[in-house]
Amino acid sequence: MVRYIEEAVKKVRRGELDAVTTCPINKKAINVAGYPFAGHTELLAHLVQAPSVAMMFLGSRWKVVLVTTHLPLKEVSKWITQDRIFLKIRLTAEGLRKYFKIPHPKIAVLGLNPHCGEEGLLGEEEEREIIPAIRDARSRGLEVEGPFPADSFFDLSGQKIFDVVIAMYHDQGLIPIKIFDFKDSVNFTLGLPFIRTSVSHGTAYDIAGKGLADPNNLVKAISMAANLSKLNRNY
Repeated sequence: MVRYIEEAVKKVRRGELDAVTTCPINKKAINVAGYPFAGHTELLAHLVQAPSVAMMFLGSRWKVVLVTTHLPLKEVSKWITQDRIFLKIRLTAEGLRKYFKIPHPKIAVLGLNPHCGEEGLLGEEEEREIIPAIRDARSRGLEVEGPFPADSFFDLSGQKIFDVVIAMYHDQGLIPIKIFDFKDSVNFTLGLPFIRTSVSHGTAYDIAGKGLADPNNLVKAISMAANLSKLNRNY
């Protein structure tokens, strides 16, 4: 699995490919093989020495970027820092301008705790880390609002006014995406020197060889990579 990824990176960096679409990998298997990465995104960042990357999930209703990715839930709060949140906001703004041609992206930021911490009663991360990151981003001219309570933000009866949502952790951002676009959502990596898309599901070894797998998500990921390449190709 890792060798496929390494070869693809070599080809895209030599200009033989315009983009890369990855199929799912088994994270435990690559770790047992001696590659200490939590998934594709971290491995790709290592191969190209990218200083920072972010996972963006593209659905029909929302674009969602994750501040933290593949972490045990008990570890998430340790990684919710002002610098990390601001970095993800900046990467998101740059990616929307470059790849999606949105000159002034409107960015929503979710809180971590229930009711955004209730002014510290239910958690301090909002006051200590998230709000300062939002202020920092605004001071640099970015259109950022929040933090918003995650349990009510994705209510589709409200008016959609944001181009993208910054979620604090994996399931917070991916549950709403997968509820509405389980077969159609695509994972796009921000911060790499090339276009990379991926499916938003796992390996599903339990149905391998049974003729049950649905290729629709992979088709969507390949199509997204092709379309982004066309939009961003220098003629």
